[in-house]
Amino acid sequence: MFTHLNVHSIYSKMRGTIPLMKLITRAKNLHMSHMALTEANGLWGFIRFVQLAKEQGIKPIAGTNFVTAMDDIILLVENQTGYENMCRIISRVHNDPDVSISNLLRSLYSGLFILAHQNNVLQSLATFIPNSHLFVELRPGVTEHGAQKLSREFKLETVATGDVYFIKKEDWSAHRILRAIDLNTTLSTLPADACKSDKHWFRDEKDIIKLFPNSLDAINNST
Repeated sequence: MFTHLNVHSIYSKMRGTIPLMKLITRAKNLHMSHMALTEANGLWGFIRFVQLAKEQGIKPIAGTNFVTAMDDIILLVENQTGYENMCRIISRVHNDPDVSISNLLRSLYSGLFILAHQNNVLQSLATFIPNSHLFVELRPGVTEHGAQKLSREFKLETVATGDVYFIKKEDWSAHRILRAIDLNTTLSTLPADACKSDKHWFRDEKDIIKLFPNSLDAINNST
């Protein structure tokens, strides 16, 4: 069973469009047993997410998506030490938004699984994080060929994610509106790289396979 490991709700301010209850309901309707919440640069809404997930019989996974000028990586908690380290990293990023997450992880990676898709980030992290806890992220916008190349170069397994920001493809327009408001611009002048494409919706396993037809191992690794 595919597990979503990169999901954003309305708590990812001016980015995500999905209310938590709608998110949990969607996962339950698809018979998913686990799901991670990875809000942008924080644990926004996580306590409520845990409550709602447990009520619906879904095991919640703590995580965050660090989006800075230098990095775009996913941290997922393995244990209590990892949760504490992630909280320390979040605090330091809030104090200095320009800090390198890679540098912070050098002393704070214990208890964390890290998913990354950028060559320079993986190159840095692979020098000190064991391959049991570092993965190449195959997400919408990353080609299968590109992910496979990174996997071979750094000798890492690949994990597929949806990098979810909206429930269905048609909700892309709401995401674009949020980004335009946040950047104080219009939809016609909104930079393409300022928002996600219309591929970042909450897919089931069948749709993930359609998106990445040559990466079944990466999809299975998401479980």
